[in-house]
Amino acid sequence: MKRILSALIITLISVAVFSQNDQTTCNLGFSFKINNNPNWGNNEPVVTEVTPGSPAEKAGLKANDIILEVNGHGTYLKPAHTIMSWFMERPSDMSISIRNFEASFKPMTISKDCRLRNGLSEAQLAPVFSFYSLEDVQDRKFIIPVKTTINPDAEFFNYRTYDFAPSDESSRELDERINLIFTRVLSELGLKRDSEDPDFIIQTFYGYQNNPLFKADSPARGTYSGTWRFDTRNNRMVKIPVYDPTQPIRIDDVMYNLEFGYRFYDRKFTEPGKPMLVWESEVKEKLSDNYGLLEYLEMNLPLILRKFPNSGNLEKATYHVKYSRYNYTGINYDLNDLKTIVSVDAGSPAARVGVKAGDVVVKVQDHSFNHDAKSLTASYRRFIAETMKYRDQTTKYTDSNGFQNAMYWDITHYNDVSKEINDKKRYKSGFSYLFNFNQYIDWNTPNTLNIEIERNGEKLVFEINPTITWYSQVLVE
Repeated sequence: MKRILSALIITLISVAVFSQNDQTTCNLGFSFKINNNPNWGNNEPVVTEVTPGSPAEKAGLKANDIILEVNGHGTYLKPAHTIMSWFMERPSDMSISIRNFEASFKPMTISKDCRLRNGLSEAQLAPVFSFYSLEDVQDRKFIIPVKTTINPDAEFFNYRTYDFAPSDESSRELDERINLIFTRVLSELGLKRDSEDPDFIIQTFYGYQNNPLFKADSPARGTYSGTWRFDTRNNRMVKIPVYDPTQPIRIDDVMYNLEFGYRFYDRKFTEPGKPMLVWESEVKEKLSDNYGLLEYLEMNLPLILRKFPNSGNLEKATYHVKYSRYNYTGINYDLNDLKTIVSVDAGSPAARVGVKAGDVVVKVQDHSFNHDAKSLTASYRRFIAETMKYRDQTTKYTDSNGFQNAMYWDITHYNDVSKEINDKKRYKSGFSYLFNFNQYIDWNTPNTLNIEIERNGEKLVFEINPTITWYSQVLVE
């Protein structure tokens, strides 16, 4: 377990976590790279990831924001290590100025979240113990075959407004539904629709045709599984009847061919009547079943549009989805034994009932915390292997770590799973409390957690009302 946790901490370091002193690490909650994209922040630091719930997110920082200044220092043409050194100039916060579609120059202050180096939060532990509830913690990747063409002379940060090209009467109803998706996504980027004098015009094209070579009785057709994509409407991975673009498919197994594309034409810097193409994206998908164009776009177009304005790979779009939902008490555990409390978040559910740093957890929901790293690791691995029979094979996927047998629990076996988790002689399942709002963890799905701790040789029991905390994050390259 210690090896797993160490790997997790190394991962977190890449997201603006740095040492303040020997005992403390301070987290800003974002990462950046020096961009070499002539269309967006060329030779400037561009935010690549913002950790949900972090100081950066609370300050309003978003992915693709261009960082112009750090503590008053200009960032243009500066190397990444110099910019990182400015992060440590002030002990409790840092000031930055950014540029995006909403503002040409926007200052903000980001407070530092400083914690003990040896502490692990429940947010960090939830992915470690995710196999108790893969329904609630996922780290997955998928590809959409989006091909993108960009005008190298375009500078997208100059754009503020857009409008749509006129529609034909025959397609107007569908076009208006599609335009609503664009409007929803582009407004989240800070762009506004302006029908009087837009900076660029959006034109769409699409096709949805049945495959004349399709054979319903093809012996290979039933061997394919659907493709998992992330649905931003409900923040869940959903399986859809689209073939995996990375896998070979027999042509007679394809029922429909779907094509969709869009173009952005500049009107801000070109003469009237002579719009210049600055961006084009097109996706072609092979379908295993009928999946209406609009239904496809409602789910996939918000993902496709995440390529704009910082395009990344022009031949495809690779999406990295992180989703987590867990019980938050505010307890931070010592990574060396995972039972000693090194700190308690101020104002958290645990703090409100009197749990303190230095307390040692004895039991949670009657699950003993009499473990060390070795025994906890062995028990968890045994639990994963021995309960695989209760997984739903139709939900199988490969996670971002390459594990190919990740699956949800089979609904018909929820009670069996609950019994296994609560077999206290066989498994050390104390950290299943992170997900015990599910029936397959605790059949009674209690609203409170009973935590027994030891303080100065005395046993104390606290009843905590945890907060179910969740976040989802989608990164694209």
